[in-house]
Amino acid sequence: MRPPSSPPTALSPHTMLVKTRGITPTPSILDGSNPDLAAEARFTASIEIIGSMTVGGMFYGFATATAGICAYTLIQSRQPRSRRRLAFLLAYIGVIWAAGTLDLAGVTWGRVCAIVYHPSESLSTPDPQDYGPQAIGFVTNIAYWLILLLSDAMMIWRFQVVWSDSAFFRYLVIFPILCYLGVLVPGFFVFILFDDASIWWSATVGADLTTAVFLSSFCLNIYITTLISGRLILYRRRFKNYLGSPDAKHYTSYGAILVESYSPLSFCSIAFFVTYFTDNPAQYMLAEVQDQMQVTAPLLVMLRVSHGIAWDSSMTPQSVEAAVDRAVEAALG
Repeated sequence: MRPPSSPPTALSPHTMLVKTRGITPTPSILDGSNPDLAAEARFTASIEIIGSMTVGGMFYGFATATAGICAYTLIQSRQPRSRRRLAFLLAYIGVIWAAGTLDLAGVTWGRVCAIVYHPSESLSTPDPQDYGPQAIGFVTNIAYWLILLLSDAMMIWRFQVVWSDSAFFRYLVIFPILCYLGVLVPGFFVFILFDDASIWWSATVGADLTTAVFLSSFCLNIYITTLISGRLILYRRRFKNYLGSPDAKHYTSYGAILVESYSPLSFCSIAFFVTYFTDNPAQYMLAEVQDQMQVTAPLLVMLRVSHGIAWDSSMTPQSVEAAVDRAVEAALG
């Protein structure tokens, strides 16, 4: 196989997001005159390889297993669903899993092209370098943008399910919608319309828009995690006050709250942004973890939906309070 000869291209939006360290690439980094920079460059390359091929692959395995279980459970489930709804849920699972597959494959190929086929250039600076074909970079960026759109849409849907009966819902939902638009509109420009940044704009503008997309998705995730978990914990305490212990049938176990509120994705996002803003090389590894967690988190919610144990619109405060009243009456009677 001939080494790719195309110019560097960002095979992942994370490559555009990561900050430069103010180091100008020079051949002297590898000739021994700058041992510290050479060591840092090799360490960064190692982190990139481990992140995309090992850690990223492991989390991709989790996502694949979850997607398979979801699809199997939906098909075998006896829950009353129309064919159209079943087809929609299966399509959602298939599309987000396929997007996760394309994202990991593209990022991994970019690392191979950079470190195997262009070692002198990629190791000339501690900053990440991608040398894959531009077409692969374009497909990879679209795949990741699609993951963000599907994952964030699922978050807003679950937020609507849990909070729709609240008198404050009409006000609380404004922020998630604005965040979703912050993913949709800048993402369209940076990943599709103006994908070739060298032609359309400076790298700084592309990085700023990419950062806006990531921060919009991050804020949406933290916001929804906080409100959903807060509401479910409130119900849990209500059951505990009346019954002495929470009733797992009403989806208030801590495990259910963690899944329903997208807490695993929030934890990964916080860890990534901490390493990003502190300019820690671990950001390159956590970037791939976050990629796959964006796929796994909604699939975990979908798994609960497929089993018929996810919070739904019938679990209103009135129904919860009625269930508590019935349980108290049964205990006293």
